[in-house]
Amino acid sequence: MARNPSAMKYHRQAQKARAQNRATKSTIRTFGKKAAAAAEAGDQEAATKFQRVTVSLIDKAAKGSTLHKNAAARRKSRLAKRLNRALAQESA
Repeated sequence: MARNPSAMKYHRQAQKARAQNRATKSTIRTFGKKAAAAAEAGDQEAATKFQRVTVSLIDKAAKGSTLHKNAAARRKSRLAKRLNRALAQESA
């Protein structure tokens, strides 16, 4: 555990940042799952709405230090591919 005041402050700041980053990532995962569920149910309107929200959250997370820019691009790409695949199967 940190002993001097500056190290203790840095530890407190790191704990706050970790909690915020975890909450942000959890929200991204939640909306991604909602988008996928809507696409698999065949609700294209809801799927695109949730996808738009998810992509926005991912971009905001990548702007800070929560997500690396390449990880953000990968997540957006995988989500789009998953939704396109689900909606294509639904319409076929």
